[in-house]
Amino acid sequence: MAEKHRLAMDVGKDPRQTTKEERAEARRHALATFEKVARDWHTHAKAVHEWSEDYSQKILRQLELHAFPKLGRHPIGSLNQLDVLQCLEAISLAGTRETAIRLRESLQRVYARAVTLGLLKPGDNFMAKGVADFKLRSPMVKHYATILEPQKIGQLIRDIRGYRGHYIVCCALRIMPYVFQRPGQIRMMEWEQLDLDASIWACPPHMMKMREPLKKSGRVPPHIVPLPTQVVEILRQIHAVTGPTGPVFKSVSRRRGKNGYSRYISNNTMNSALRALGYDTQTDITGHGFRAMARTLIRERLGWDREMIEKHLAHVSDEELGEAYDRTRFVAQRHEMAQAWADYLDQLAEQKASAIPSTARPSTPQA
Repeated sequence: MAEKHRLAMDVGKDPRQTTKEERAEARRHALATFEKVARDWHTHAKAVHEWSEDYSQKILRQLELHAFPKLGRHPIGSLNQLDVLQCLEAISLAGTRETAIRLRESLQRVYARAVTLGLLKPGDNFMAKGVADFKLRSPMVKHYATILEPQKIGQLIRDIRGYRGHYIVCCALRIMPYVFQRPGQIRMMEWEQLDLDASIWACPPHMMKMREPLKKSGRVPPHIVPLPTQVVEILRQIHAVTGPTGPVFKSVSRRRGKNGYSRYISNNTMNSALRALGYDTQTDITGHGFRAMARTLIRERLGWDREMIEKHLAHVSDEELGEAYDRTRFVAQRHEMAQAWADYLDQLAEQKASAIPSTARPSTPQA
């Protein structure tokens, strides 16, 4: 400090004024949090590049969902490359690597903006292109056991129809191959979510696989699942047992957990039922495996477009789950697809293993 005072006096400056300026500069840098700089960049870039409102909101959602929770409150000059890398890798390893790559590009521009504003020295910008092009690790993909041979699928459906366990479990098990949604969603289905006359299940966001902040944001509409006639018939039958409100598949156990008695059948119920039928859930078929089964065979055997199948499975990125994402898109076509799949399973169960609908589906869905 004494040396700084001496140098200030040498150039004709008041040391006290110099110290005051340094403190003000330090405060300015401390207040320049990552979030504030990022929002400043977003506003500036939107105006300069004349972004559309949809694109602007998409970029902002990326930052709000993925960057601000971990980096936002810190002064941008206090963050290092490891902080940013850990943030990006968490996204990549969660299975959304493309999102991580797009976010990295935005962060490079945020840091360039910080340099322009004098909040970082050019040499301290570790996000500069050529420096921050670090590779992001890809996630380990978990493959669930499934069955893809038509003859074996036919036998599986016949076995499921012959299940002699609890009636509620029996109904849930029979529905699973037809709707091919996640087991956790099926077991938590409630009557208030169903419109059996319209053959629709509106699956709410809290039951979906997505990041918690997005679930609680209120911006995500229900995932619309069209129901084939086979499922509607089963639901009408069980309505007399568990309806008209609350869980469709109510818990059949009175064992008390740490959060009290469960309202729903347990996570492991479906796999336990499959094991009771003689199937190994590690190597033969698991509850999640019905999704892989449908995803593969609806494309290969029934000829439906991949985009349609992915929308039915609710495979979309976090950015697509914002207000602009239309959960009702292609419902009529997806209803037709769901019915075709259910009919195909019935044909296989009736030992028509080579049966394939004569009408091929178009490769591109019509809006």
